[in-house]
Amino acid sequence: MSENSIDIALVQETYLKPNRPKACSIAGYVQLRTDRTYSSKGGTALYYRRSLHCGPINIPPLTNMEATGCRLAMTDHSTLVIVSVYLPSPKRLLRRDLRALFALGDAVILFGDFNCKT
Repeated sequence: MSENSIDIALVQETYLKPNRPKACSIAGYVQLRTDRTYSSKGGTALYYRRSLHCGPINIPPLTNMEATGCRLAMTDHSTLVIVSVYLPSPKRLLRRDLRALFALGDAVILFGDFNCKT
């Protein structure tokens, strides 16, 4: 990732499990992850370059979504909240989940796999 100047990467459907906490770690990056514990597949992760002023945040309980987030402090700008989200395909996108995530800060970026249907 560093070869391509990637500062932050967000991943969905990681399939990672808590019994392998160092799985998929990347040198020079902090890995934050939310593993799905109740069934197979799923999960979200976020990687950020160690040199960034970034830290993990607590994600509120969500009904249908899985999420991992961080707070990024930037010089001369407000703090950004960046969230990797995954909505499993059979589940509906709920306003209460979106509200809970947008309430994490004044500037929130949600990125991920919403599996939205028309």
